[in-house]
Amino acid sequence: MRLHPLLLPFFLFLIVTGGIAMYALLFVSLLFHETGHLAAARSVGMRVRSCTIMPYGGELIIPDRQLAPKRDRLLVALGGPMATALLLLLVSVIPFPGQADMIFIQQALLLLNLLPILPLDGGQALCALLEKEGNRYRVRSFFLLHSIFLLVVGSMLLASFLPQSLPYLLLSAFLLFQNISAFRFRKYGRAYEQLKKHGKNIGERNE
Repeated sequence: MRLHPLLLPFFLFLIVTGGIAMYALLFVSLLFHETGHLAAARSVGMRVRSCTIMPYGGELIIPDRQLAPKRDRLLVALGGPMATALLLLLVSVIPFPGQADMIFIQQALLLLNLLPILPLDGGQALCALLEKEGNRYRVRSFFLLHSIFLLVVGSMLLASFLPQSLPYLLLSAFLLFQNISAFRFRKYGRAYEQLKKHGKNIGERNE
């Protein structure tokens, strides 16, 4: 696992505002969330190349993820939110100092990650549910455009609440950049998937 540099402004914001305890709780929550994704990936036999802790959870690099069965991709996408939901249940029934903050963090992570926006877990899960063999490219393209639109609107709204909204505006801008890049290069990803599938079919026929 590694930490993404975008976490720095979030943690600095918490430190400057006196939220050292919140910093620790957030970090533990992000690790737990990402452990859920890792456990789900390994349970279905997916090989995880790398894992990066992001402000919204984490980002797994899984080779040929889009070629995996729908059920496996759905399970991996929901692994993080399920882990966060489990942690929310635990911290809700076990009293401890900072309990209210911990509950708030889990609720915020769940709400954020289940938004129908790529590459968040909600967007990944919806893509896995809607994608079929013949429409995968169209569904992915639609969700990228859908995500770009929502993030542009969200960024404009967040900009009106500066400077308090700065960490969230940075996160929204980062997600927007990710989606724009993915949309620009989506054809290359499609060509790669087709080559991998074609090579697999040839190998199966030769066996």
